[in-house]
Amino acid sequence: MPPNGGKDMDQMMRERQLARLRYYKERLEMTYKDIADRSGVPESTVKKVLTGATKNPRPGTFRDIEEALGIKHVVEEIAEESPGLRMQYGYAETEGTSALDTIDYERANDGKLTLDDYYALPDDRRVELIDGVFYDMASPTSTHQMIITSLARQIGNFIDANKGKSIPFVSPMDVQLDRDKKTMLEPDLFVVCDRDKIMEHYIFGAPDFIIEVVSPLSKLNDYVLKLWKYANSGVREYWIIDHKKNLVRTYFFEDDVDPVDYTLNDDIPVRIYDGKLTLNLNGIL
Repeated sequence: MPPNGGKDMDQMMRERQLARLRYYKERLEMTYKDIADRSGVPESTVKKVLTGATKNPRPGTFRDIEEALGIKHVVEEIAEESPGLRMQYGYAETEGTSALDTIDYERANDGKLTLDDYYALPDDRRVELIDGVFYDMASPTSTHQMIITSLARQIGNFIDANKGKSIPFVSPMDVQLDRDKKTMLEPDLFVVCDRDKIMEHYIFGAPDFIIEVVSPLSKLNDYVLKLWKYANSGVREYWIIDHKKNLVRTYFFEDDVDPVDYTLNDDIPVRIYDGKLTLNLNGIL
């Protein structure tokens, strides 16, 4: 029997999306009533959908719940930018076999995967483990690599010029963000100021500064799931680079302020360095 227990693709995709929506509901600390008030979907219907009591919910109901949870616009952007991406109910994954197809699916849905499952995956399965759930990762594009290489060089030059102790890292490098066995991330680019967090094969704890370059596969996580994780784990500053939209969205979690948006042509201040370092991508793209 296949690892997914013989389930058809539609059923698997629905279960994955339900697991994800439940995760957002929990992390955003929203009740069924909160979601009903925001979405216009009756509270009883919201509860039936999210508990799985309704086996075949209408796609429109899914979209209304996604909007209430703040992820609908991201899902729509993914569908518009990459119509050929294998995606249903807001879940996108790489072509071919997903890492999710190689594991105990019931445990995955319940968020019970651990670092043991992560390390047991075949070498060709690139995933991140977030609160006991696997999320597929796409191979980086040339544009992605040019952006990360340029920014890493600029950050490294600044640290060297100022004789700093911070260390920049680029993916692949594991980050055990919550210092537990249920989360292991691979941020695209990050800076660690506390060298005690640097282990031989991974970072133990939250980096100070993280940059993620979005792709269709990662966009939902970068804008919603990772944003929440980083904001609540001790990360001080987080940038999301969406080069197709000419957008760099910057968060500085030490100040309770809204994110600040820049274009790829701007000189963007790095707040953990009090703006003494500015990064830009002029001439890269």
